[in-house]
Amino acid sequence: MKLLFYDKFFESLIDLPKGIQKKVIDFQRKFRENSKSSAIHLEPIKNFKDSSLRSARVDQTYRAIIKVPEVGETYFLLWVDHHDKAYEWATNKVFQWNENTQSMQVFTSPEIIEKQEEVRPEITIEKRALFSEYTDKDLLRVGVPKVLLPSIRGIETLDGLEHVETFIPQDTFENLFYLADGASVEQLIFEIEEGKTEAVSEEEQLRSINNQRSFIELTDDELFNEILEGNLKKWKYYLHPSQRKLVNGSFTGTVKVSGGAGTGKTVAALHRLKYLSKNRKPAEKILFTTYTKALTENLKNLSNDLEIDLSGIKISNIDALAFDLVKDFVLISNDYKVFGLHHIKNPEEIWEEVLDTELTTFDTDFLSKEYREIVLYHDVKSLEEYLKAPRVGRGKAISRTQRRVVWSLVEKYNRIKGQYHYYHKEELYNLLVNFLKSHDTKVYDFGLVDELQDFSNVELRVVRALVEEKPNDLFLVGDPLQKIYDKRINFSQSGINVRGKRSRRLRINYRTTEEIKKLAISIVNDEHYDNFDGQEEEKAGYVSLFHGNQPQYTVFHSKDQEVQHVISEIEYLLEGKYKPEEIAITSRTKNALKEFRTELHLKNIPYTEYEQGNKVGHQNGVNLLTFHNIKGLEFKQVFLVDVNNRTCPKHFEALDNYSDTEKASYYKNEKSLLYVAVSRAIQRVEITGIGIRSELVRV
Repeated sequence: MKLLFYDKFFESLIDLPKGIQKKVIDFQRKFRENSKSSAIHLEPIKNFKDSSLRSARVDQTYRAIIKVPEVGETYFLLWVDHHDKAYEWATNKVFQWNENTQSMQVFTSPEIIEKQEEVRPEITIEKRALFSEYTDKDLLRVGVPKVLLPSIRGIETLDGLEHVETFIPQDTFENLFYLADGASVEQLIFEIEEGKTEAVSEEEQLRSINNQRSFIELTDDELFNEILEGNLKKWKYYLHPSQRKLVNGSFTGTVKVSGGAGTGKTVAALHRLKYLSKNRKPAEKILFTTYTKALTENLKNLSNDLEIDLSGIKISNIDALAFDLVKDFVLISNDYKVFGLHHIKNPEEIWEEVLDTELTTFDTDFLSKEYREIVLYHDVKSLEEYLKAPRVGRGKAISRTQRRVVWSLVEKYNRIKGQYHYYHKEELYNLLVNFLKSHDTKVYDFGLVDELQDFSNVELRVVRALVEEKPNDLFLVGDPLQKIYDKRINFSQSGINVRGKRSRRLRINYRTTEEIKKLAISIVNDEHYDNFDGQEEEKAGYVSLFHGNQPQYTVFHSKDQEVQHVISEIEYLLEGKYKPEEIAITSRTKNALKEFRTELHLKNIPYTEYEQGNKVGHQNGVNLLTFHNIKGLEFKQVFLVDVNNRTCPKHFEALDNYSDTEKASYYKNEKSLLYVAVSRAIQRVEITGIGIRSELVRV
């Protein structure tokens, strides 16, 4: 006998009292041991639409809903609730196998959906049906149950589709949403076919990637223990077919995965890490790197949640990784200093020293950017290389004669900088890459990169040099829309080859509500983003599968009013079911959080601040973070504060001196930063400020 658990079953279980939860856990354990036991009280209910559904007794008051097999020995545990509510949930449900998708589907019987359509307001303007351009065969192949075809054919708008969302199978809604949003039906069918198995028997087909999206078999009670502790992590057990194909796949080379905020990119990377750790040879080593220290700590915590054996695995942010290896290989002297990391002169001060003795039309700002964006970015080592180096994004072209002048200044800058033993961190990256290449040294056998959009070619060359090019070598995940640093990625220039089917996009948002997702997308919708392959990243076809309240944006007359409002809202949340660590207050600048910190202190509400990636203060308090620090994290309740026309986008005096190209790039990064902050919210986002509203927030 086999018992498969529907993912929605656990949502019903979470809402039950603790004592009943324990009874349910005992019940499912006994059922797995002996489904025929008379103590189970498995009985048909005559008014159920689906005759294969049964009621089972958890105790005198609570019932579980189970689908029994017509043939074979596979049962499905679907729902658990109070007697009347359990029956109410099951009465009009239909549970059937879809051969086109190789997955079990749960949906509401067609006549109930038709009644829902009848109570909708009449549409006075004649409209074309939403899916009129698709044949019945097309709709069946993307997962529409045959009995629901008439209902789906009657849908006229996207709002109409969302109206019946709770009545149709989840995978069906998802694919219909994609079609309505302009996705290719051929591509959807291709992805569905990829998730199927070649097995003939239905028992074996139940193990298809498509079916594992919603139904899994449990061999122990770990998931139930998480529920009892109030800490369910469904991402550890249930994966969308698009994720599972990436996690368990075998590829000829590097895989690149993009997707909007909350689409499970990091989850896929973590499961891929676990898969690689289990299937590697004993001596093989794995690198998992990201951009910041805070994100690194988050990855370590999530890896522990997934119970990954970290022996032979290095989880580190790219800076720490490169600096450690530079020291290990003794590539520079011990008294080195790095711009931005040590308290030393800044690069512009050294450029001033260069220009003090040189007569030139080039100023400090131009030379500093030219050095960073051309010389370091392309690892230019000679005049000949500089004369050939592309200057994309640097604005006005300069002649070969001017390049010779610039290079003479670069050489002097390098001499002075060398006397101080100063380095740009990009220099250390380039030193490390050149050493690894010249010594044909590979430190790791497999590599994973999270938050790919934060990297540039300089960092990616390090990753490429550390891992040998071979099947399954690199697994790169990121969201182009979250690109908040002015960096460029060109895979071919960094030695990374991603082609065809090894470039994937995730489209299901598991973190935020559809309402929050729409607000986040509206912030960046008028911008164009590269998908890391030289093509534009799509913003459409990206859907959340749950709903909530509309985000709110309130502008107050004074800072005190804003602070009092936010803190009173937090007090209300804390009186209810929320813990302090599930709440975040975030702003564009750290200074804007001072008054909120003071008020939390006066109210004796615990709070946590973030310093250089580390938590400071109460470890389980309300989180105080800047937009930069909240990146990669998530909270049930998020308050964006101090949001107005001067902070979002953030204005400063030097911005007036920027070129049009530089301003456009800056404002684009500011939009992405706000997109990041909004998309950290799981259930609710509230935005507040004083003064004039920000034009970026369209609420």
